[in-house]
Amino acid sequence: LDFTRGMPGGIATMVMSDFGAEVIKVEAPSDEKFRKSPGAIQWNRGKKSVILDLKTPQGREKAHKLARLSDVVIESFRPGVTRRLGIDYANLGANHPELVYASLTGFGAQGPYANYKGYDAVVAAKTGRMMMFAGQNTREGPNYVVVKGVCHSAATALIRGITTALYLREKTGRGQMVETSMLKTITTYDHISWIHGQMIAKDPETHPPDPRVGIGRPNPTGYLPARTRDGRWIQLGNIVERLFRSMMHSLELDFIYDDPRYKTAPFLAEEHVASLERLMLEKIQEKTLDEWMGLFAGEASDVAAEPYMTSEAALDHPQILHNGHVGSVHHSGVGEMRQLGPMVIMAETPGSAKGPAPEPGQHTDEVLARLEMVTTPAAKGTHNPMPKIALEGITLLDLGTVINGPLGCALVAELGVRVIRIEALDGDWGRQGLQGISVQRTMAGSEGVCLNLKTSEGQEIMHKLAAKADLLLHSMRPGAPERTGIGYEQLTKINPNLIYLYAGGYGSTGPYSHRPSMAPIAGAVSGGGVAQMGRDSFPPREQPMTIDEIIAVSTQLKRANDGTADHTTAMVNSVGLVLGLYARERTGKAQYIESTMIAANAYANADDFYWHQGKDSRRLPDRDGYGLDALYRLYRAKGGWVFLACPFEEEWQALCRTIGRPDLLEDSRFSTRTAREKHDDALIEELTRVFSAREPLEWEKLLTDADVACVKAEDRGMYHFFNEDSHVRENGFLQQVEATRHGEFWRYTPVVGFSATEGKAGPAPLRGEHTRPVLKELGYTDDQIQDYKQRGIVDWEEA
Repeated sequence: LDFTRGMPGGIATMVMSDFGAEVIKVEAPSDEKFRKSPGAIQWNRGKKSVILDLKTPQGREKAHKLARLSDVVIESFRPGVTRRLGIDYANLGANHPELVYASLTGFGAQGPYANYKGYDAVVAAKTGRMMMFAGQNTREGPNYVVVKGVCHSAATALIRGITTALYLREKTGRGQMVETSMLKTITTYDHISWIHGQMIAKDPETHPPDPRVGIGRPNPTGYLPARTRDGRWIQLGNIVERLFRSMMHSLELDFIYDDPRYKTAPFLAEEHVASLERLMLEKIQEKTLDEWMGLFAGEASDVAAEPYMTSEAALDHPQILHNGHVGSVHHSGVGEMRQLGPMVIMAETPGSAKGPAPEPGQHTDEVLARLEMVTTPAAKGTHNPMPKIALEGITLLDLGTVINGPLGCALVAELGVRVIRIEALDGDWGRQGLQGISVQRTMAGSEGVCLNLKTSEGQEIMHKLAAKADLLLHSMRPGAPERTGIGYEQLTKINPNLIYLYAGGYGSTGPYSHRPSMAPIAGAVSGGGVAQMGRDSFPPREQPMTIDEIIAVSTQLKRANDGTADHTTAMVNSVGLVLGLYARERTGKAQYIESTMIAANAYANADDFYWHQGKDSRRLPDRDGYGLDALYRLYRAKGGWVFLACPFEEEWQALCRTIGRPDLLEDSRFSTRTAREKHDDALIEELTRVFSAREPLEWEKLLTDADVACVKAEDRGMYHFFNEDSHVRENGFLQQVEATRHGEFWRYTPVVGFSATEGKAGPAPLRGEHTRPVLKELGYTDDQIQDYKQRGIVDWEEA
């Protein structure tokens, strides 16, 4: 039973529908404005629409009865609203102990911001996420974020939490409340600035201040965007040394390794970065996009590269088509639609779109007719006690790499899963740089084991671990798992109950499956990078450009196509793991699952990743990164920045009255939405003058008191918001942990909370920190373990 409005709840319940749930969407008589949101026609698919007026006793009574027939209720009202309407968990769960009740707020259940409107960009601005794109333009300050990452993080958190609660219900016969907020879920995008800021304050000699970390640090040379001879743009994604050398070979630039300035590439002194990038950009000008892609995409090549494309263009990407990441649905209003496929690929319990988005109230009579049959639901499942920690007793083997693999596992560790992280002897690439502190987010809550899977002894250890595990995730390209003894067939012969997830860039089969992929590759394919650049940011293809002009656009594109496509993918990996666990509990079958970077980032762009005849073009920000229009953008205030979100008519009217400009309501240029769109520049000028007169927090207090979304836009980075704002601690968003080397620090609390079970928040391990105790669990002696270390089969670093 879906009471949500907007993208986060819409995507969460769309995924549940795709995987078999009957979703009844409860809409208010006045909800039409939310149906007009870009993407709503996609994320409402497969649902049944019922119109109820929850402000009337009759509407509330029907909602109560529908809840009695439901397994899950999900809502996204602001705190206190469900209680006033009588549809809160206390009311609905009182006579329905099996009910799973999921609640999403914008800023948390309490604190000074609890009643703020949870628009994606408002949360991004308030927390400092917009500073992750600082430096995209020549101006200072935060930069508008196009891809709705806050919505994506919230949607995946809801799916993760609801599925976990349903899994526990199968075991215990009891439901519970699942709770998260957009403010809490956005922390998944920060794997460095929060911990780095604390380490600087604690030990500045070991961790020297670098103000660019998390707020404009340039992407590495291996992530270079470049213009081809035919005026198109290509994204390279080769920061790993092996891939970087392969790229240099394909570019016929191998000679750089004879130059003392570049012999350590891709690891370069900062003063040599610009000259090497200039050399690369000049070289890529020599061939067309198709010519370069012919070189990079060949079976013998090992180069990560993709052209920049819009979300609509990506619908025809060969690998996206091969994987079924796009499918067709017929909608009576717009005809044939091309839409996202299922979020993950599941071999035994595959998902599929269950039909188009319904018309408002299309199923009201049909659904309400069931209310005559309402009885107390029959008990389901056994009545075992609820565990203290949600998924305690479940073991996951994490063989993922860099960010998206291990971070996805860390999100599952927060649910109580024991995560044993398997790394090569020299550790994962993600441990490099900044004294390896980023793993305190990406590997948080894991145990660390270093194994050499190229040896028979290492594979034997791996097989013993797999025999005892419930879940396994890896990120190896096709062929590599079998060579290292962790192929699906190899491991499921040992343990038929093993749920096996391949977290790949492109997938295990198909025309691009052999190719490497890194974060900006998915950003380029999904359309996020192009959209983030803004309107009219790319020169026409036929326009000649000097190398300096190309460098300028490339630098901007580096910032626009940021690295958080990995984080976006990690969230989907976590969804795949818990869906697999729940499916095994329901069906008795473990299975093979695939999650891909290209699908995950398509989902983050769900407001544009679809097509039908007559579809509106994606709304893009201005090229200076302020925002979409006068009423949804950043403004300079006295001594800082504010973000204004005022998309609906009633909000516009409240804005004008509150800022003392009721004359704007009578101005013919602004009196209607159409007029405001036509005279957007003039309205920006008016509001720019208004906002420059007061400090950001003054505007925030004045306008939020009038229920207009306007917040101070954090212009120093996420660390400062989470370190300094009392709202964070009032909502319990931080928890102190202690790591072996880094000592005590505060980490973000688990993204999802439960009413009847706890989560788990732990630190990350040192490289191989738990190799010895884990091998002892498997029956190895101290002498055997020491011998294996000396022979290069296992390893660990000392504290």
